[in-house]
Amino acid sequence: MPEHLSVDDFSSRSIPAEADAGNSQHPEVKTERLKPVAVDLQGRLSLSQMTTKRWPLERDVAACRQLGLKHIGLWRLKYEEFGLENTAAILSEHGMTPSSLSWIGGFTCMNGYLLNDTLEESIDVIQYASWIGAKTVVVATGEQGRHILSHATRLTVESLQSLGDFARDKGVHLAVMPMSPSSAHGWTFLNTLRKTEDLLVRCNHPHVGLCLNSYHALQSRHWKSELENLLPAVKLVRLCDGKSSRRPKQQCLPMQGKMPLLSLLDQLETAGYRGLYEIDTWNDEIWQIQDILPFQDCVRQLTSRCLPRNSS
Repeated sequence: MPEHLSVDDFSSRSIPAEADAGNSQHPEVKTERLKPVAVDLQGRLSLSQMTTKRWPLERDVAACRQLGLKHIGLWRLKYEEFGLENTAAILSEHGMTPSSLSWIGGFTCMNGYLLNDTLEESIDVIQYASWIGAKTVVVATGEQGRHILSHATRLTVESLQSLGDFARDKGVHLAVMPMSPSSAHGWTFLNTLRKTEDLLVRCNHPHVGLCLNSYHALQSRHWKSELENLLPAVKLVRLCDGKSSRRPKQQCLPMQGKMPLLSLLDQLETAGYRGLYEIDTWNDEIWQIQDILPFQDCVRQLTSRCLPRNSS
């Protein structure tokens, strides 16, 4: 098993070390445009706890407050260790709400768990999300493994349809997160936007949609056209940059790299997306950070490049 997390480890172990995205097979494209885009981020930014992997939950909450954020993306490893009621209490004390809970999934059962156990655990997480006020639970389907793609898809669709009914009753949405082919091993067989679209069409459930991670989505050469049909299904957007614009080997904080994040935000907002944006970066260098300054700079650059629609 590689250094990164397999889908059986949603609640109890570390998230992946930085996945190697492979050598670039495409020439570099121009760096992201600097002209501000019409995106009102006021009250819509969040910080994922996986970005601050080594910080305790209390420090995550304090950092979000210091950054002026009203939301936090909860990671099961941290909130389960801190305690379910304690987590709810500290968020309430500081007037914060969760932008999401991560993760549920592993429906292909390549992690050694029985499907019924996986579904029961997922129900518990959805129940907690509803109780604590999180509107979105992020899903990693599980890798394809020995299954043929059609069987892996069927297992996942049936699981999501069942869990989607429960989530609907609890006022929660499930958001599957595709990953780039170089990062998906151990996590998901959804390694392209087209596979993700096919799964969501088959699922056909109003409470099952897409968690769009910019780092993974923007590695596709035709990401704009591939996203067109998926835009109405976006439940949550995770912002992460890459050191190069094509097939980056290393993740970095938003606006610190060369991926076309602003173009993606423009497409999302033009299509009517008004949901939350989580800063979500998996990088050992970022995980070593003990200072708030890099995150302040990230938020500053994001907000300075994204202006309310009537101000751009």
